[in-house]
Amino acid sequence: MTLLEQLTNDYKEAMKNKRETKKTVLNLILAKITNKKIELQKDLEDADILGILKKEVKEILETMWFLEKADKLEDLEIEKQKKLLLEFYLPAMMTKEQTTELIKKLVSDNNITDLRTQRWLLMKELMANYKWQVDGWLVNEIINKMIA
Repeated sequence: MTLLEQLTNDYKEAMKNKRETKKTVLNLILAKITNKKIELQKDLEDADILGILKKEVKEILETMWFLEKADKLEDLEIEKQKKLLLEFYLPAMMTKEQTTELIKKLVSDNNITDLRTQRWLLMKELMANYKWQVDGWLVNEIINKMIA
């Protein structure tokens, strides 16, 4: 089953079971997928849909940050529910320790001797093979610590 099929089935189930938050969030995602499909004029692959989901989670995190600063706890809880719902469809992210080990392994495997000048090579390898499993902010943090 493709990711789009799973999202569509879960949306239908949420409608039947009257789960309003899930229905609303999945409706938004399905609309964004449809818009992207129209924009690209082709059917989307799972990787494209994962990109849409990850972007939406990022936007929710930004909203949560602002709600926390504004002390709007009720709205913050709703955003947390949305985030958890969307994260269900994303692959599990590597922990900080796993990401650090992966970076060390890739540095060794690709014969990277100077991270300052060869950082692009490491990032190219990471994004090509581990894009959905690593957090970009965490990767930058780890690399910056290794350079320092």
